[in-house]
Amino acid sequence: MKNNTLTPRQLMLSPNVLAYDLGQIPTPEKIENTKIATYVLIGVLVTMTLGLISYRVYEIHQDNKSKKLNYV
Repeated sequence: MKNNTLTPRQLMLSPNVLAYDLGQIPTPEKIENTKIATYVLIGVLVTMTLGLISYRVYEIHQDNKSKKLNYV
């Protein structure tokens, strides 16, 4: 079994600060960075989806346009 000894400074810390110090729970900064990364990722996915939908609608429009010209 692993014996973890705390430093005197760590013994004086409050439990939540000690947990941050030991890396057992994420710090507020890490949580904020994770949120920002999530929002950026969602934004990129939404942008790509809208781009693909727009391109497909454009292709369908071009196909319909060429079909109309062929019938005349």
